[in-house]
Amino acid sequence: MNYNLLFAAVIAIATALGTAGCTTTLSPGYPATSLGQATPVMTEYSQGLACLGELIDQTDKPRLTVYVDKIRDQTVPRRYENRRLSHGAQWWIHTAISKLGTNRIQSTTDNVKNTNRKSNHLVLSGAWTQDDLNVKRNGGGVNVQLGDIRFGIGSDRRFDVIAGDFVSVANGRVLYASAISLAIGRNNTEVLLRVEDSDDVFELDLSNTLNEGPQFAQRRITEAAVMIHLSRYFEINCRSCIEAGWANPQEFRKKLEEYKSLQSGGQVKAMQLALKKAGYDPGPVDGKWAERSSRALMRFQTDAGYPVNGRPSAVVYAMLSLRSIKSENPGRHLKQSNHD
Repeated sequence: MNYNLLFAAVIAIATALGTAGCTTTLSPGYPATSLGQATPVMTEYSQGLACLGELIDQTDKPRLTVYVDKIRDQTVPRRYENRRLSHGAQWWIHTAISKLGTNRIQSTTDNVKNTNRKSNHLVLSGAWTQDDLNVKRNGGGVNVQLGDIRFGIGSDRRFDVIAGDFVSVANGRVLYASAISLAIGRNNTEVLLRVEDSDDVFELDLSNTLNEGPQFAQRRITEAAVMIHLSRYFEINCRSCIEAGWANPQEFRKKLEEYKSLQSGGQVKAMQLALKKAGYDPGPVDGKWAERSSRALMRFQTDAGYPVNGRPSAVVYAMLSLRSIKSENPGRHLKQSNHD
């Protein structure tokens, strides 16, 4: 037995286990600060926010100004003092609002104390907290016995929970309060987003898709907060936008582009066919938008919690198509439970 080769193999495997998920690759011949390597920061919510923005554009509410208060980590346990969560949530909220892509909402860096009481405005504030969920042995391990020598390789994974509590205030009264948590595992890819509010609780299980640190978890949580609070203000059900961004982003983008690539008559026919597949009767699928098609679309918009206008659009077509796909292929990663 070649012990040198065995030791080398053990060290190589241990090194791979210890560095998985935290390696950065630089393109050869380019400095790390090259502008050619700079890309917009995108998360699954980036797409969901754009979806919500299109729905907000279909409402008749006046333009809204959003004031963002500082969101600090006030409750960090003493053992986490060196890991206090970033105060960047204030800026991440501004970024998330810009991703909505609608001119009906504008955010401002003005101090909340200087709020113009006569303007149509909303104040967003919140606080962070974090803690350990558990520590456990996860994955697999190898144990080898060679005479009196025993080798063991495995991995211990630490799971943390980061939570944000957010409050939106309109006209001096609390409009909405939400608790959003994200469980993240270091050197693992198990992610569970949980949104909890006064009405219900829902979770998105995204195991084996992400492996990121606490600051990206915070970014996801703040983007979720923007979706939930602004959709509540505009009286829009954002759950389907959240699911489109998290659970089925590729199909959602595909349907958006599919609709936009069609001519006017083709768009109407595609919308009629999507309504029919989703169980709504639009009348003849002939590419002519008549009152019957409009009524069918308004029934869908009412059921889905969207602005009710009976007008076809790319985002409504994509949602209709996803609903048909979901009914044909049940078992999505969305878990839902209502409080009594």
